[in-house]
Amino acid sequence: MPQTSDEGLEALIEIARSGNAHAQYKLGCIYLNRGLEPTNMQKCIDWLTRSSEQNFDSAQYKLALCYYDGKGVEQDFATALKWFRRAADQGHQSAMYYVGRLYARGEGVASDTLEAKKWIDQAIAIETENKELTPYQKQLNANATAIVRRQAEGGDPYAQYFLGLIYEEGKYAEKDLNQAAEWFAKAAAQGHRKAQEHLDKIKK
Repeated sequence: MPQTSDEGLEALIEIARSGNAHAQYKLGCIYLNRGLEPTNMQKCIDWLTRSSEQNFDSAQYKLALCYYDGKGVEQDFATALKWFRRAADQGHQSAMYYVGRLYARGEGVASDTLEAKKWIDQAIAIETENKELTPYQKQLNANATAIVRRQAEGGDPYAQYFLGLIYEEGKYAEKDLNQAAEWFAKAAAQGHRKAQEHLDKIKK
């Protein structure tokens, strides 16, 4: 006789209690998908944390999202970064993107555009000039540029410098040295030394 969904859940709980990280992750997702009712979210965070502490990267990523969005826990960018980083260190592509995003925005950590660029570069993972980007990677390109542009338009010199790099290198957007020079000039006007160096190089 096939198990009912409740019986199936009880079986999964028993496996999770035995210490199986994948089962703990699946339970966390089940409770997350049931909605934001406090009891469900408490169970979600508990199981995702157990799985994450066993270095299960998908659980680390999902737990980080909860902290990033404030779902089931107080919004905490620093804790989100910790778990995104642990997943990213294992090669989790989406986690790499979020690590870059947090560094670009200065959320939970001091703003660092070079560190942001490093992680988003890894997320995009362009290994050769001839490699075709997947639709997912193309979306990461668009997201990365949009995030940095919002910060740059708000007057952040680090983001302006990063946006200049994007247009100078042509990785996240079509190469455009005029746009690069414009953003480098804005950052340089606020005292960003490396932006001035890149601007001088373009002018030559």
